[in-house]
Amino acid sequence: MHNRKGVGFHAFFVDAMIRLAHFLPSVFLLTAQAAFAAAPPAQPMRLERASTTYLYADPISGLQLTVPTGWRVRAETLNGIRQLRVVPPKADQRERAAIDVTIRLRPWLSGETLAKLAADYREQDGDREAAQTVHYQPKAGRLVLDYREGRYVSDQLWIVRRNLHIFQREDKRRVLEARCAANASEFKSYRKNLQLLCYSAQFAKGRL
Repeated sequence: MHNRKGVGFHAFFVDAMIRLAHFLPSVFLLTAQAAFAAAPPAQPMRLERASTTYLYADPISGLQLTVPTGWRVRAETLNGIRQLRVVPPKADQRERAAIDVTIRLRPWLSGETLAKLAADYREQDGDREAAQTVHYQPKAGRLVLDYREGRYVSDQLWIVRRNLHIFQREDKRRVLEARCAANASEFKSYRKNLQLLCYSAQFAKGRL
């Protein structure tokens, strides 16, 4: 009699454990779903990004341009004309790439026009190759040139330079000239910065 009761209790206990094992996962799943539904949606992370450029404005000439952070602008006078020279921060940019960026507002030369400049640069002239790009926009008064030219440096080393050269007509008396150059072998590495400098150059208003 005692054995039968023990066997019956054991069967009841095993059956209860089996039912509980089936029931608990459902409870945990419902609890997790409820907690997930009640939780506020995750917010995307907002990363503050440092500015990679700055606006430089020369109050005397009225010239202004967008400059990569770390690059310096200095004003100088060449042949009586004030111009801005942009200097890159790293030695290899100044030496191996020989980056040279100048922006100036100058008088038109006698007989000089954008149309004539476009025609001239389409042809080879001495050590300067015919321009790869001649983009002349008469209505906008803009001429964009991309060309290569060679020159000797120290130890009679022949170096090929690549130039992004932009002329922007301001009025009948003056033209804005922006030239961004580097050694041809290095130009591609700095193309974005050179294009930024040359294309952003403009005349606002100055005291000259």
